[in-house]
Amino acid sequence: MSTSITISKQIAIQDEGVLKTSDVNSIDFTGAGITATNVGNAVTVNVPGSAGGGGVHVLTKPISNRTYSVRLNAVSFLTYASIAGSNILLYPFIPANSLTIKNLIVNVQLATVGGLLRLLVYSDLNGVPSSKLLESTSLDCSTTGDKTYTAAFTFTAGTTYWLGIYSNLSVSLIVLDYNEMIPISNSGSGSAFSVATVAATFPTAPATLGTTFLSQSYAPSIHLTAV
Repeated sequence: MSTSITISKQIAIQDEGVLKTSDVNSIDFTGAGITATNVGNAVTVNVPGSAGGGGVHVLTKPISNRTYSVRLNAVSFLTYASIAGSNILLYPFIPANSLTIKNLIVNVQLATVGGLLRLLVYSDLNGVPSSKLLESTSLDCSTTGDKTYTAAFTFTAGTTYWLGIYSNLSVSLIVLDYNEMIPISNSGSGSAFSVATVAATFPTAPATLGTTFLSQSYAPSIHLTAV
C-alpha cells in the first residue's frame, strides 16, 4: 500500500494508485518487517523488500516442532552414503517462509570409530557460499542414529543460505538423492551440480569461504526443527 499526502489536510490512501479512501481516522501498518516512524508530522513507512524475491523451500507457514529441509518432493526415498572427511559440503536453502529453529539434526547410519562432524550454515554472496553464520559443536559419529545440535537461528524468507556438514573422517549419513534437490548449475554435458565443496582442516570451519567447487553428489539430509 502507498500513502500520498496532499497539500490540504485530507489524506488520500491509495493501493497501487487506486483510491481506497480520503476520509481517514487512523492508519495501522501491519505485516512482517513493516515499520512506521515519524519526525513531527512527517511519517516514513518502510516496507522491506525480499532479499531473494521468493523461495523454494518451506512453502507453508512453519509449525512448531515440525522439521523442515531442502527436499522438493514427497517421494519415499531413504538411502545412505559416505561423506568424505576434511571436506566442507554445502547446498542452497532458500525458504519461502521465515523459519526460526531450535535445533539441527542429521542421521548417522553406520558407526565410524573416532568420527566427528559439524553442521554448518553459510550466507550467500552472488550465488556462492560466503560467510559462516552458524557452526555446531562436534557431533559423535561413533554411534548410529540422530545427532542433534541445539541452537536458535532464524532463516529469513527469500534469503539464500547454504547448509552443510564438515567431518574429520569419512562418515556414513542419511542423504538426499539428486532428484530431491535444486540444481546449482549444469555442466556442459547437461549434468546437474547439486552441492558446493571445499577442502578444509577439521575442526573449525573457515569464517569466510574461498573458491568452492561444484559436484554432482549426494547431500547429507539436514533437518531443521521449528520452535
